[in-house]
Amino acid sequence: MLIPTLGSCNIRPAPVVPANGSERILITEAMIARSGGQTAWEVLRREVPQMSFGENRNGQATGMERRGRSSIILNDNALLFIDGVKIQEIATLQQLPASTLLSIEVLTGSEGTIHYGTDAVGGVIVVRTKKGSSEN
Repeated sequence: MLIPTLGSCNIRPAPVVPANGSERILITEAMIARSGGQTAWEVLRREVPQMSFGENRNGQATGMERRGRSSIILNDNALLFIDGVKIQEIATLQQLPASTLLSIEVLTGSEGTIHYGTDAVGGVIVVRTKKGSSEN
């Protein structure tokens, strides 16, 4: 599936890696560079069509959730972890330059809830930065 973008460049979405019957999307450093996104938020918008991205009138990130059915009981917003630290504010992704990213992993479906609990029903975004991975 090709997604047209600005100019004559075509970008393919990140491949879905099956993991125990759910979806796990892994965006590598090379894919991040190829996406042309300037921030982590832009990379995710271009590489993960399985998620729905919310922005306010000023273009600031307000939320991100899995496409499809939603829960009336549980919070459907995706959980965000950057270098193992849970981040409450999704707008942080707009401040994180794509050049600092090592990889982004998106867990949807049961894979997210198995590892992160029922709060992860809307998915989990695990961002690894170059600096954070070198310190581990």
